[in-house]
Amino acid sequence: MTTLSFRPYQQACIDKAIHHARTSLAPAVIDAAPAAGKSYMIAGISDALTTMSGGKKVLNLAPSKELVMQNAEKMLLTGHPASIFSSSAGSKSTRHNIVFGTPLTVKNSISRFLSGYCAVNVDEAHGITPTIISIIDAMREANPNLRVFGWSGTPFRLGSGYIYRVDPDGRIMPEQQAKDPYFDKCLHRVSAYEMLEQEFI
Repeated sequence: MTTLSFRPYQQACIDKAIHHARTSLAPAVIDAAPAAGKSYMIAGISDALTTMSGGKKVLNLAPSKELVMQNAEKMLLTGHPASIFSSSAGSKSTRHNIVFGTPLTVKNSISRFLSGYCAVNVDEAHGITPTIISIIDAMREANPNLRVFGWSGTPFRLGSGYIYRVDPDGRIMPEQQAKDPYFDKCLHRVSAYEMLEQEFI
């Protein structure tokens, strides 16, 4: 039973991610400004994806144990259980359908993630690393239909530009602004102005 109501802009992000999951296999990203509640949106899409897939698992990666635990905590607030797979957090469990983990711990036990997973969420996606890409590649080899979503408040990397190829308005980013971006499309952008308009900040 869900015990949390999402803010309108959070629900819009979740809805766009769900639509993308139904229509495309290309990795996509959500650009959500600080204080937008990315943890709650990750929880919402994780729950939706595991339901849509008939009970397959979703892996949520975050760069630190603090973010892993924060994201898992928000998942629990939606009324759904979650597992934590992070050595630094002191847990290596995949018991529940929704798993939150740190990249190195997951990579070191990648065989445990090659079966039964339908999607990967990458928090702080502007910091996507070769380790994260290798995890996704291995999981996608096991399941070619794996969906991949990134979540970031700053989807821009110094030196390479934007981490997506197509912006929310459908505009293809010039090569000088997005060099070899990992994500195909930015599905939605939540600005501080939008949150201000809706009286959330």
